[in-house]
Amino acid sequence: MPIPRRLLAHDVEVRLPDGKGGYLEAVAVRRVAVQMRQSVCDDEHRSADAGAGVVFLDAVHTDPWMEIPAGARIDFGGSSYYVTSTQTYETVRGQVHHAEVEFK
Repeated sequence: MPIPRRLLAHDVEVRLPDGKGGYLEAVAVRRVAVQMRQSVCDDEHRSADAGAGVVFLDAVHTDPWMEIPAGARIDFGGSSYYVTSTQTYETVRGQVHHAEVEFK
């Protein structure tokens, strides 16, 4: 069963590394879910980070489906984020179900 389409309310742009220290042209990826989070450093300034989060891509509804490697960039909500890790989840039959892409 795919992630319900009503939960995939966001669109992002993904820029894959070009292998030369830069990035390829942005690809618009539609129907994803983005969950933002923010943390505070316990230093003398109680600094807040610029935000981080997770993008959920569904193998059925996300268009286009793509593997997003660590090191790519995700543009969302007027900000650009660095992909720190990606985890792909499969069904018991070995088919891709969804991916979770962490960024900061």
